[in-house]
Amino acid sequence: MAHGGASRAILEAQQQPVLVSRRDRPSAWILSAAKLAQVASARGTDVSEIYQRALELIALSSYREGHLTLGQAAKLAGLALGDFIDLCGRLHVPVLWEPEGGLEGEEMAASAAAKNTQPTV
Repeated sequence: MAHGGASRAILEAQQQPVLVSRRDRPSAWILSAAKLAQVASARGTDVSEIYQRALELIALSSYREGHLTLGQAAKLAGLALGDFIDLCGRLHVPVLWEPEGGLEGEEMAASAAAKNTQPTV
């Protein structure tokens, strides 16, 4: 990221979280430390707890948008996989989706795979 791009991203992050990508892959989030401190102060909570919740929400968002796998998102959130799945459930984020071709597409793919793995006599 060029210096001008970094400065722009930092300015934007003062208003809302900014996702920084590298080679068309999510690389980092920039969050305003001042905003996190304001939220913590308003809630009477330690900043580290707000930071943890922010990480969980960023991981959840990245998973929902398909940037991270379920396991990668759990790791980013600093949660065990089961705990991350529970978080998804509490926030109504599905952990299983119907495949693009629907169930029929899955059946056809499974049949094709089974034919390719059968031994020939």
